[in-house]
Amino acid sequence: MKETTHKYPRIISDYFLRGYRINLELNKVDVLEHSPRPAECIYRSTLGKVGFTIDRALLAEALECYYGGTSLPSHEETPISTSEQRMRERLGQDICRIFGRTLLSGSGLGELERFDNAYEETLWEYVAELRYSSHLTGSESSLFLYLDAELTDRLTSLLAGPPPPRLAGDPLDNIRHLPVRLDCVLAQARMPLSQVLGLQLGDILTLRLKERADVRVNQQALFRGAIFEDDGTLFLTSIESVKTP
Repeated sequence: MKETTHKYPRIISDYFLRGYRINLELNKVDVLEHSPRPAECIYRSTLGKVGFTIDRALLAEALECYYGGTSLPSHEETPISTSEQRMRERLGQDICRIFGRTLLSGSGLGELERFDNAYEETLWEYVAELRYSSHLTGSESSLFLYLDAELTDRLTSLLAGPPPPRLAGDPLDNIRHLPVRLDCVLAQARMPLSQVLGLQLGDILTLRLKERADVRVNQQALFRGAIFEDDGTLFLTSIESVKTP
């Protein structure tokens, strides 16, 4: 969740800017295993439950800007109004949908249905806190996104993709088919550390290509071969094994 949010830092800020004329700057993202406060809105999707909570100051600012007010929102601890409840519900559904589409690269969480059940306690697996600063008020506020265990497991499986096919046959033979990275050393130089530390951008080092290039696996030389060029492409030929003690 952190990686996705930092990859698209303006995805929720642009939503507030387009819909509510609020310019928000993302300051911090924390993913918590314990909920710091209860979810104010809970929605059920085909993948699991998602929750939403928003700081009162940011909620009041969205309400004020949406209806064209000019005064800054009040931070007094007054009972939440019906207008604030409707605005919180609207923000919750929109932001949860945006967050789901971002996590799943566009596919989203599907239809979100408001979940109200006083007899069933929802246990949250992870809570993402996104902390924003408002250019209008200069204050910081947070919004929280909650994922239950079912949704977390489904998201993890979807993001991980299908499991690799299990190879049949002799395990030792399967090892021979594992991908291995080969590094071909075309040239190398030895110089004093003081000269290395004195290198600057634009300096030129004179190197001579080796007659026989080493082919290494995990820094261990296993083969040696000759390099030739054909039509602008380098090729390695005459490969021979390197005898190691």
